[in-house]
Amino acid sequence: MTDPYRQIVFAGGSPWAAFSQNEMYKLAGEPSTGPLHIRVLFAAMGKMNALGHAELRVGELARILGTVTDTGEVVACRRDSVSAAIKEAKSRGLIAPESKARCLVLRHYIFQKSTKDRWRCSVHDLD
Repeated sequence: MTDPYRQIVFAGGSPWAAFSQNEMYKLAGEPSTGPLHIRVLFAAMGKMNALGHAELRVGELARILGTVTDTGEVVACRRDSVSAAIKEAKSRGLIAPESKARCLVLRHYIFQKSTKDRWRCSVHDLD
């Protein structure tokens, strides 16, 4: 009998755990979470589909990584800061090299998601 909790399989049968995508996305938007490259990882985890692709709308990552003023206004992160954060996340192996501001890609050997989700990415033209 197949164990229903082992639908996600990592190399060597290594153990795995689950996380709340909503909570990961919230953490990405919190400046206190940490440096921007860590928040990029949380944004990817919060939006990833079954391919490990986290498609984002134009400017969405800049808004997530931005700050909130005392009046509640969201000030988007500067474009060069977003690029630097993505570059740093790539260099640390947190996201895959093909990642960009419109689609952050998580490595399949680290992150997997239930097959009930989408298996496509319009940004990378994958179906």
